[in-house]
Amino acid sequence: MFKKLTSIVSRIAEILETVVKFAAMAVLVVLLCVIFFQVVRRMITGNSFTEIEEFSIVMAAWLGFLTLSFAARKRVHVRIDVFANKFPLPFQHVLSMFITALTLYASSSLVVYGWQLTMKKAHVPLAILPMNAGWWYLAFPVGMALTSFFLLDALLQEISRILGITRKDEMEAN
Repeated sequence: MFKKLTSIVSRIAEILETVVKFAAMAVLVVLLCVIFFQVVRRMITGNSFTEIEEFSIVMAAWLGFLTLSFAARKRVHVRIDVFANKFPLPFQHVLSMFITALTLYASSSLVVYGWQLTMKKAHVPLAILPMNAGWWYLAFPVGMALTSFFLLDALLQEISRILGITRKDEMEAN
């Protein structure tokens, strides 16, 4: 049962990883093109569109939260590997599981907080763009939900490793 759950979660995480990767690349390309246009226009005319400035801020928020979730998926976020590598392998896995679980709890809490913030800002118009600030703030709970799911997958994988190590140790003891 646990193995099947881990397999399903990992498969969904692989699909979500691809979606996040392409979404982040699309946002990055749009952001770079818009900023390039803004720089060229500023060089030619000496003026800039304030709409592009505000749009760039919204896109940067989305890009930041998407890349945060991607970093969690790839496990390239800050960890204490130098410290953990000094311990025996089973303890390294337990420590990694503990850190992942703690980070999962924090990111899940941020999903709730981000959603509440988005709902508060849902009807507040942006200063210039003809849209509500809720679209800007929505990047927060969406990014943190993706991060939470990727951390859940990492936690399940770590538990599987611990169970695997425990079984190997038991087999070697017999």
